[in-house]
Order: sequence, then structure tokens, then C-alpha cells
Amino acid sequence: MSFRYPIGESGQFLALEQNVLDHFVKWRQLDPKMPEAGGQLFGAVEGQCIKVKLATGPRRSDRRGRFFFIADRLAERREISTLHKSGLHYFGDWHTHPQSIPTPSGTDLSSMADLFARSKHELNAFLMVIVGTAGFPDGLHVSLHEADIWSRLQSIREIG
Repeated sequence: MSFRYPIGESGQFLALEQNVLDHFVKWRQLDPKMPEAGGQLFGAVEGQCIKVKLATGPRRSDRRGRFFFIADRLAERREISTLHKSGLHYFGDWHTHPQSIPTPSGTDLSSMADLFARSKHELNAFLMVIVGTAGFPDGLHVSLHEADIWSRLQSIREIG
């Protein structure tokens, strides 16, 4: 099973593979004591499909609390380099929120804009996934971020 998200009128779509969804489920903040979790998203472009094949994190060196997640950026840069050598490309970040239907905070939006502007890459946008406590796809916020604009993607169907 995976979820498909059309990307505007481009004819392209984003697909979240089952192992990525399984990783998200593992870290949902279902227990009130559970801190936020997060990591990076990697995959490959196959024709018109942007496939998210791997979600990493959280790692021990990240800072985590009930309402915040601060990634270890040095560890993330090493992860990007290592996974790129194996053919996987960095697409963006994911993290959890302790809310049923997640929405990005002002910090989430400014962090993604800053990351996009300051990173060396050839992408049109970075992907951000926020994992809430509701079942999927409702419990997922999926959006694309550039330096100064962002847009939410809507799942069109589940595929098996």
C-alpha cells in the first residue's frame, strides 16, 4: 500500500511507500508522554513518479520534547551523503505532532523555507511530512516548500 499525491498540474505525483508509512506509524505520538520524532525523507524519481522509499530518524543526537523536534543537522548531512552514494536522493524532512490532523507551525514553515534557501541542491521544492495521531491519509500533512512559498498536497487514492 502507498499513497499518491499529485503535484499541481505538472503531471508528476509523489508516492509514499509502505515502509515509509510503517515508520511514521511507529513514531506517532499516541501516548501523552511521547516526544516528537522526526527525520529525513529519501527516494528516487522514476518517470513522473517521485517515490519516497526511506524515512530515517529519529536519532539519539536529536533534541526531542512533547512539542518540539530539533534534528542533529551534522548527522543529517552525513546521512544525505551516505544514502546518495547508494542511489537515494534527499527529498525533505518529516516529524510528528501530538494532534490528530496535523498542521504546520510557524516554526515548521520558516525552518523549511530557510533549509530550502540555504541548502545546495537541484530540487524545485523540499518535501515536508507531518505525522499526526489520526489514521492515514487524514493524519498526514504533506507539503512542498520553496524559499518563500509552500503548497499542501492532497492524497488522491490509496494504491496496493
